[in-house]
Amino acid sequence: MMQADRRREWIKSRRKQRNLARTARLRRQFMRYMTLCGLLFLGGSMMVNLPWSVDDAETQLTVRGNYVTSREQIAAKVEDSLGKPLFRVDPKALEASIQKLPSVKHAFVRRYAFPRPHMLVEVLEEFPWATYVPEPGKLPEAVISQSGRVIPIKEFPGIMRPPLCLYGPAALKMKAADVTQWASWCNYISQQTKMPVESINLTHPHDVIVENVELKLKLGTPDTSLTRRLGRLTSVVAAVDPMKTKLEYIDLGLDNNIPMKLAKIDPVKEAQKKAAEEAERKKAAAIAAAAQSAPVAAPADQIAAPTNEQLAGREQPQL
Repeated sequence: MMQADRRREWIKSRRKQRNLARTARLRRQFMRYMTLCGLLFLGGSMMVNLPWSVDDAETQLTVRGNYVTSREQIAAKVEDSLGKPLFRVDPKALEASIQKLPSVKHAFVRRYAFPRPHMLVEVLEEFPWATYVPEPGKLPEAVISQSGRVIPIKEFPGIMRPPLCLYGPAALKMKAADVTQWASWCNYISQQTKMPVESINLTHPHDVIVENVELKLKLGTPDTSLTRRLGRLTSVVAAVDPMKTKLEYIDLGLDNNIPMKLAKIDPVKEAQKKAAEEAERKKAAAIAAAAQSAPVAAPADQIAAPTNEQLAGREQPQL
């Protein structure tokens, strides 16, 4: 009986120890859970209630990489996000809004809460390829970028204007593939003529005209056969070199032959031109003859001062 009672007491004590250990473990887990909930509540309250937002675009907005786009134009795109907590601002939406500017190719938006709330906007701008002019003789209105975007000069006056002029309709639209193709064709023409292309006239899509310093080329329709038709230009340039001044254009729009048109010579204008050249030549000759016949004055340091004998030989004035 004694051993049974001792064993019964031992079992009760072990059960009591297990219950105490379980109670302590549950108490610790409850305290950890309550502490975690308190920290989460405190962190959420800080995120919501603390002034972690961009309120002033002048001091809390930093813009980098904008050489053509003004800071005011980028700030206008970020204006809807002013006053909102930074964690509620969507950077992707801001980037898409800034990229709608014609001069911006890519935009990157970064949000910072420390050491002070502010936003950083970095932009990569478009690179100009050609200057858009509605018609020959008018002022340029826009710039065509390498991606085909039309960038109006009125909105971005500081943008670079390439020397290549592109004439076309007001609703001209180009893609990056079109710009790449035309750039390769212009390079091909420049290599054969040894002169850079100055203008491309796309006013008539089936009668494209390309001009450089001395030649005017009618390319016809810019289709897949244009590269092959341009390859015949090398054999023509050498033949038309003596008559470049009288040549009006070279037609490369046909597959079988290459027509060339000579400009009509106006006898009156030609006589006036020769008379003007002769007058300029006579004027230059007269200036050269006058310069040779004019006496050359001796320098001041080479003029000798009169001696005493010369001064004594002069007539004295009578009193």
